[in-house]
Amino acid sequence: MGNDKFTFGNHSRMKEVPAGEHAELLFSGIMKEIKTDWGDKFSFEILLLSHPSYESIPKEGLETVWESKSTCAEQLWNAATAGEMTKLTKALKEDKWKLVRTHEGTYFLEQM
Repeated sequence: MGNDKFTFGNHSRMKEVPAGEHAELLFSGIMKEIKTDWGDKFSFEILLLSHPSYESIPKEGLETVWESKSTCAEQLWNAATAGEMTKLTKALKEDKWKLVRTHEGTYFLEQM
């Protein structure tokens, strides 16, 4: 008999970043587009390093999923899936990122 194991359930979803705050993260896995009755949203597996809505995050980070309908998430999805973006692909695999939420509630993603 093999070592196959069954697993069930969903990955945890990252809490929303409060307006005027930011979170730090690493992209760690699958990116996908999710079709819903209310429009598309985008899902990114991440390793969360800091976030103002979490009391404590382990030193090695917290595996979670960032899901968003934001323009920022859509632009990232479009750029990452466009192909021929080797610099972006390398940066997504290797670099830390800062997810900033403005006081007005919009998101910006910055390479650190």
